[in-house]
Amino acid sequence: MKKSIAIILAVFTVISLLASCAKSGGRSGSKEKTDTDDEYTTYVKELARDVNFDGMTFTLIGRSGGNFPIKDEETGDIGSDAVYHRQRDLEDIFGISWEPVITEIGPDTADQVINEVMAGGDSYDLSNGSTQTVGQPLLNAGVIMNVSNLEHVDMSREWWIEAMQTDYAIKGQTFFLTGPIVVNNYCDTTCMLFNKTVTELYGIDDAELYQTVRDGDWTLDKMFEVASAVPENPSGNGVWRYDEPPGFDFIFTSGYRITKFNDEGEPYVEDKLPVEFSNLADKLCPVFSDDGQTIHTKYKKNETPENKYGVEDLRTLFIDNRALFRFGTTEGALEMRKEDVVFGILPYPKRDSTQKEYCSYARMGQDSAVYVPRTVKSLELTDVITEAMGALSQKYIKEAYYEKLLKGQSIFDAESSEMLDLIFSTKVYDLIALYSGADFNQWGEFLDTLNDSIRFDNSNLASGYAGSARLTNIYAQQLVKAVDKIDS
Repeated sequence: MKKSIAIILAVFTVISLLASCAKSGGRSGSKEKTDTDDEYTTYVKELARDVNFDGMTFTLIGRSGGNFPIKDEETGDIGSDAVYHRQRDLEDIFGISWEPVITEIGPDTADQVINEVMAGGDSYDLSNGSTQTVGQPLLNAGVIMNVSNLEHVDMSREWWIEAMQTDYAIKGQTFFLTGPIVVNNYCDTTCMLFNKTVTELYGIDDAELYQTVRDGDWTLDKMFEVASAVPENPSGNGVWRYDEPPGFDFIFTSGYRITKFNDEGEPYVEDKLPVEFSNLADKLCPVFSDDGQTIHTKYKKNETPENKYGVEDLRTLFIDNRALFRFGTTEGALEMRKEDVVFGILPYPKRDSTQKEYCSYARMGQDSAVYVPRTVKSLELTDVITEAMGALSQKYIKEAYYEKLLKGQSIFDAESSEMLDLIFSTKVYDLIALYSGADFNQWGEFLDTLNDSIRFDNSNLASGYAGSARLTNIYAQQLVKAVDKIDS
């Protein structure tokens, strides 16, 4: 009898343990808060308390690299391990299975999602990729939903970039979500580098450069003044002041926007050339088109970097200490750190002293987001897991890519770390990439006109702008019609 009672008690004990595990959700029962939980893990566990996703599969589709770990285990690679840890925590806390669908290029991602949704399928819970090559086709096809209506995604939280609700909104609707949830968030942002060997050679004080930024006095005129310490180089045997300046980047970093919105929130561009764009081109074009001051990629017929500059890759000139300033993105800074060159990091300059804040542009074609397909199998699953991914990305992805890789491995001085904080705190977006041309994988004539007029020749800027603005606005209206179909 005693033996029977003991067996019964043992069975009840096992049943109680199993019930406890089932109630806590996840493989390790990690819905329950522990003393070692950080604020982001605690937040995610709170999200998990009111849902039951045990045994469900969450499928993320996107291009290879970036938002997917190299392997489904720790490898010692900082970036890969960060994504793996985020994925592991989501599985443990919510009891889900994580299923990645990895494509080779962005258009492949868009095609697969479009085909799936159009066929009524619900295979994908979330999509990831470039706003230009993935986001725009998905939006134009009407296969993604307005994420403003998601109950749990709180776009006021620090892991979401709120500009998606303003700069990327259409008729008050938001279709893109970005922040540390997307690795490219730390790679797409404009910054400029200065060569420390060149500043030392020509008596330019690095500390004064940084202080000028702190004081809010880093302007285009100040940049010209600093660069004038380097003699002009018409022979091509010496040092250039500027290396490969972009064009329309300076429109955004000067505090302007190409995209405007009417009272209904519909995007458009001005029919006539805005005077501020013309003034900017008048200021920059004479400098950036001057072969004695600037290295650039606009070559004459049959001319190449090799026969013009003696190098196959123009980056070589900055690496070889033959250029003072180089313009690019934070990803470029990370890549340049692998080379044998010592540099500092600065934000792009203000247009003049009247510009209140620095602006760092999320460069089109490089910025990415996540998108919610219209036919997800469970809206609650996608809603909650997306918010949880955002929070855990603040913990893992920001730490890995921003603190360890970008700030830890791409800089030579503490001041550059300070500059990166300023750069990312002043990030701006513009919707123009989504309606700039008939082929949305290219800039289109409209942006080419602006780009080239600021760098090379602004003599026909007004006519070139007006000639392509009309067509650009037709494309903008096509985008609006796509949104209207989604809304209906």
